[in-house]
Amino acid sequence: MGLTHVGPTPVRARTVEAALSSGLAPSEAAERASDELEPASDGRASAEYRRHLARVLTRRALLQAS
Repeated sequence: MGLTHVGPTPVRARTVEAALSSGLAPSEAAERASDELEPASDGRASAEYRRHLARVLTRRALLQAS
């Protein structure tokens, strides 16, 4: 699972991958999408908003792929 636009480079969401591998439901695994992120705030979005968006969009992607 890769995440983009949450930092200077794309990030592999290893905690989401591990959660899925351990049998966690996709919606629960998606909540871990922001665990490894350290996004910066700028004029477009705050760091907290970027973390929130990572969780929401990860959940949508995982549910659509299921």
